[in-house]
Amino acid sequence: MTYLVAHGGTGLTGREALRSIINDPSLDLIGVLVTTPIKVGVDAGSLCGLPDTGVRTTDDVDAVIALKPDCFCYCATAVRREEQAIEDMARLLRAGINVVTISTIPMVYSPSAPQKWRDTIETACREGCSSFYATGSEPGVASLNIPTALLAGAGRVDNYRMDEYALGLDEVYPIWDVLHESMGFGKPDGHVPARIASGKVRHDWETVVRYIADILGYQLDAIDLDWETLKAPTDLDTNVGVLAAGTICAHRWQLAGKIDGEAVVSVQYFATVSSTPWPDSWPRPVAEAASAVVYRVAGRPNMRMQLCFDPQDGEKNLNSAIALTGMAAVNAIPFVVAAEPGIYDPITGRDVVTRQAVGARAARGART
Repeated sequence: MTYLVAHGGTGLTGREALRSIINDPSLDLIGVLVTTPIKVGVDAGSLCGLPDTGVRTTDDVDAVIALKPDCFCYCATAVRREEQAIEDMARLLRAGINVVTISTIPMVYSPSAPQKWRDTIETACREGCSSFYATGSEPGVASLNIPTALLAGAGRVDNYRMDEYALGLDEVYPIWDVLHESMGFGKPDGHVPARIASGKVRHDWETVVRYIADILGYQLDAIDLDWETLKAPTDLDTNVGVLAAGTICAHRWQLAGKIDGEAVVSVQYFATVSSTPWPDSWPRPVAEAASAVVYRVAGRPNMRMQLCFDPQDGEKNLNSAIALTGMAAVNAIPFVVAAEPGIYDPITGRDVVTRQAVGARAARGART
């Protein structure tokens, strides 16, 4: 069966999703919605490095709705416009169009999302007899779906912790404005990194803590945040310039769900530049990797597993987590279209596995 799909959002991650829709043998791209004037009227393939598809982009939402797609893949940014993004998707749902999205992170586990968002999306699903699914890489597949599979082999669980490593960011994401303003690198001692000061850590990652606690049956007393920054011991050479001695060269935060004061479900995040001296108090990855997630389960059995995001062949600057983010939404489209109306939380199993593997193998064979 082939599903008719429209797409919106053609930034870095949106382009990966668009490419995947075009390459998916079960999906038929029929419309692409854009908001940047220069992108209006161009072929969808040209936006993601593929040959022309015959599908021209538009900035007319009504025109896309009139195409009556089975599903809309919503990848437009929701940064500083989350309420608008929720309303955008609700409009599609009310029109009877199913929606998958990577944009509104707290909705990856809807019981932890703002009540107003849930009410808006649930009402739209009822009115349009449509379904909604939010996902991504992390938070998303890496922090929800993969741990669910790992915990299928667990017995007693004393505590669970996910450590995320974003190391050498000056090399894998050499954009000074982001590293300086968002991560705090090069800022004076005492500066609070923006994602902590803005509340983004709680806004996005409490979803993960609550999901894992819920599937394990924990009744949390509190979710506490602790964080720290590291100062450069000397001037540090980086790919984005020199970080002066005494300024921030790394930070760590941990969001911990607790029972009787003890952490039972935690998410911990480490961000560094390539020349950061690693402190003895910080746990290292299982194996060296610039971008990785380590899952640690203490109990019976004790388990530790690492997921690495390796660079794409021939695309050194494309973090594979970007591709994973887009694929998580695209792979779920047939399931969401076939599902009963409503909101769906982390979906696992064979129904959301890639459908491109056979086609990709045939394409490789044709080139040899």
